[in-house]
Amino acid sequence: MSISIKRSALMAILAAFAVTPLANATCDISQTKCALNGGKCNIQFKNKTGDAAGSDGGTSVQQTSSAQTIVVKAKDKWDERVGNRLKIPAGAKKTMNMEKKAGKKRGFATISIASQDFDFAVAGADMSCDDIKAVLNGNGTCKIFHGMKKGAGMDVRLGFQCDGGNVAGPKK
Repeated sequence: MSISIKRSALMAILAAFAVTPLANATCDISQTKCALNGGKCNIQFKNKTGDAAGSDGGTSVQQTSSAQTIVVKAKDKWDERVGNRLKIPAGAKKTMNMEKKAGKKRGFATISIASQDFDFAVAGADMSCDDIKAVLNGNGTCKIFHGMKKGAGMDVRLGFQCDGGNVAGPKK
């Protein structure tokens, strides 16, 4: 293949990437109920990792008890943290102000939930932009729990169930 053909092929590939949107674009919460009504767009996270039952409906995780501190972070489209992170001990609850995350220069794309104490052994979970919008259109409350992936032996992970917006995950 000649150099000019290789160069043309490379330019075509680069042009395709230039017009292709990124998979994780910034999450736009401006049309959520809280934003349209002039209220605060907050999500309250409750750490239920010490509870043995009650939060696993609609997920692929069967809840078990393993009290641990969880870390909740908003992440941008490059998977980098945007703003402060919440450290929530077992049994506690904390609120994340999504307006501040959206107003940042880079904005946010997802919310990442991980175990601070057992991150080497417990898989975390991510809330998509659609999940976040559904929660903000609901009552803005999410429970984080510990469990085992259904039918997968010792696959230990965190899950979430949000009363507002009927959101739960992970589903796979």
